[in-house]
Order: sequence, then C-alpha cells, then structure tokens
Amino acid sequence: MIQIVYISSAVESWSTEQLLELLQQCLRNNAARGVTGMLLYGEDTFLQALEGEDAVIDELVEKIARDPRHAKVQLLHRREVEHRQYSDWSMGFKRISDQELTSIKGLKNFGAKDFNFDFLVRNDDIVDTLMEHYRAPHWDPLVRELDAKDKVIEHLEKALLQSRGSVEIATLVLESIADAGKGGTLSDRHFRLCESALADLRGASGASRPATGS
Repeated sequence: MIQIVYISSAVESWSTEQLLELLQQCLRNNAARGVTGMLLYGEDTFLQALEGEDAVIDELVEKIARDPRHAKVQLLHRREVEHRQYSDWSMGFKRISDQELTSIKGLKNFGAKDFNFDFLVRNDDIVDTLMEHYRAPHWDPLVRELDAKDKVIEHLEKALLQSRGSVEIATLVLESIADAGKGGTLSDRHFRLCESALADLRGASGASRPATGS
C-alpha cells in the first residue's frame, strides 16, 4: 500500500456547487476502490493525500495530472505505508480560511492567502503540519482525547469524524443553494444535488449506527 500527497493549482476558482459535486464523487469512487485520504482547498489550490493499493493510487495520480481543471500538479511525496493514516475517511475535506488556521499549533505568520501552489511547494514543513492537524484523530480537540484502545470509545471517535464530514457536505449544499438564489439561477439541478447529498448523508448515518439485536 502507498500514500501520496500532491498539490495542484486550479485553472479557475471553484464554486461551492463544484466542490460539493467533487466531494460526492470522491466519496463514492474512493470507497469502491479502497482509497482513503484528505482534501484541503483554498485560494484556488488543492492539497490532497491519497492512500491505497499501488496500482489504484498511481492510476488516480495519472488521471489527476491529465485533468484540464488543474493548471499545475506537483507530487510532493509517494511512499509505502504499512497502515492507513486516513483510515476513517473515504475522503475528508476542509476549506482553508484564516479562522481555521488560527487553531493550528506550529503555524506562525501563515494565513489563508499563503495557501497557494508556489508557497506550499517550497514549504514541506507547513504541508506536513496542515495534514497532521486535519488527519484523524488529531484534528479535533475532543477526538484527540479519546482512547482508541477502548472499543466503545473507538466507535464514538468514528461517529464524531463522520459527523464532521456530514457537516461539511451540508454546509456546501446550503451555500450552493444560497449562491444560486442570490444570482437567480436556482434550478431543478440544485434540487437534484440536494437529494443526492441527502442520500449520502443518510448512508453515512446508517453506516455509523451500531447493529442491534431483535
């Protein structure tokens, strides 16, 4: 099994709707391929970690490199790993903002404007700090205090992480509808997007619910 981290620069800014569609696609495809990882987005820049079987990840990297929506793609590392570092995420996601960055220890004089291709490719230490912060189980102070050795606590930990992902999806849906409403472009497509997101959220909720006996 391998893990890769890459950074790419988008040809143009991504709307909330586009980010939601991308995240939904990643969640479905990655789960089917046994791929886990984390995607960070800000300032028209993507920073992503992917892990899984060698052939699957290498194929994904080639596909990303050919994607015309990316102006630049730089592989930061490719290494073999014995254990998944993002085992709870078929695709974790976070949009980078100044407010988000204030909670990250080890980052000084680094703001959302610095989250760009040219800066990050020259600062491996900042990339590592960002990925470490958002990688489960470290990205939430409550989760960080949980003891993963206890089975009950382990279940609660996973439920919290899945809840975080659901919040991100719901936020993207609401922002997409709000943007379309302001621009007078609200259409049936947005309602289909809502239905699709709702199905994903219900699926995640069902997956995290423990089985009960009759």
